Amino acid sequence: MSPQSNHNQDKSALKKWATWGVVVGTAIWTTFFFGFLVISALFPKIIPDSWFLNMIKEQPAGTIGVAICAISSFSVIVVLDIFSRDSISFKFFNFEFKGASGPVILWIMCFLAFVIGTGLLWETRNTVV
Repeated sequence: MSPQSNHNQDKSALKKWATWGVVVGTAIWTTFFFGFLVISALFPKIIPDSWFLNMIKEQPAGTIGVAICAISSFSVIVVLDIFSRDSISFKFFNFEFKGASGPVILWIMCFLAFVIGTGLLWETRNTVV
């Protein structure tokens, strides 16, 4: 085996482990976060004056919504990366994004789309009610 193919296999293995590490870490964080919310909702006397719960009650779109937008954007990028045969790359206004910049820029675009959509829905909800 040539040193180049060895290097490519190591890089592929590292990418696989890093991706799964982020996915598992996100799943653990999300499980803890929603577990905390469920326990707080079912048993409110356990954590009566939590600053975190007060913040969630006052600004649910800003606290929960932004986190869900970030996780959803990441999920879109991971699914695209897993199911595509090549690395994610695209052209946008004569700029070409490939390599590591492709997924990062695409994540930013997805995240902004989710946040703007959530913001528009939240504004509509607050003005109608």
